[in-house]
Amino acid sequence: MDRRQFLTACAATAGGIAMMKPVKAFAAPPSDKPFAKAKLKMSAPISFFPGETSEEKLDVVAAWGLPAYEWLGPSGDFASLRKKADSLGLVLSCTSGAGSIKPGKDKAPQMVLPADRDRLVEQFKQNVQMAHALNCTRLIGLAGDTREDASFEEQTQSVIDAAKRLAPIAEKEDVILVLEMLNPLVDHKGYFLTRTEHGVQIVKAVSSPNVKLLFDIYHQQITEGNVIRNLTENIDYIGHFHVADNPGRKEPGTGEMNYTNIFAAIAKTNYDGFVALECGHSTKNYEDTLNATLKCLGVA
Repeated sequence: MDRRQFLTACAATAGGIAMMKPVKAFAAPPSDKPFAKAKLKMSAPISFFPGETSEEKLDVVAAWGLPAYEWLGPSGDFASLRKKADSLGLVLSCTSGAGSIKPGKDKAPQMVLPADRDRLVEQFKQNVQMAHALNCTRLIGLAGDTREDASFEEQTQSVIDAAKRLAPIAEKEDVILVLEMLNPLVDHKGYFLTRTEHGVQIVKAVSSPNVKLLFDIYHQQITEGNVIRNLTENIDYIGHFHVADNPGRKEPGTGEMNYTNIFAAIAKTNYDGFVALECGHSTKNYEDTLNATLKCLGVA
């Protein structure tokens, strides 16, 4: 399976790609690179930023002081994109990996289905090469839709077995597969892997330093709450974060979540990965989204 198939299957994934359409720049980027002052390594989708080309967008990413950009479905000239990112000191924080939320029209492989194991491996191998080309070390793993023909325990074991097949590849290629938990109440009804405790159980069973969790703060707030407790107590099992407020899935500060406290809690742990915005905009100005995030980071 190629990355286009992965994207088709994951069109509704935590990436919220549909919400992240490029918007018009309203002013020049700040001159002081404000995100460089943050205690966390923040990232934002390349689609946030203005520019006629992806390379031009990266100029704006760097101008804000972000150390990374995120793109779940990279396209275009990877060599040119990598050359530009390297020149700016940027990396790709996370991208497509293996699995799907639902099989979709392309019948994308799912971790809950033992019969899909070989296709998962091939899908992951292809996406690992894409990740290498773009200097990315985090790839998303999606468990799939809950099956009616198998028990919870059987499906859990299938996800574990799938991740165990992918783990040696991740270890050899020096990348990390991050299994994403999604909320089944609002955005992804029927999705199998939803709770932190369950995700940790799976990661422990796989027992590889190259298989961890993607903790999407928006999804976990909806599913189970107790965000700070859950992320801090399980920080050693987390390899990537996604950020959006709830309700609305917009930037920090637009909903009920106290992102000032959440960001501070992450900063107090030993986590050294990226914290990536994956949200929509409450205004038409992407700068408002970034400035609201800076405020919660204690920078603005």
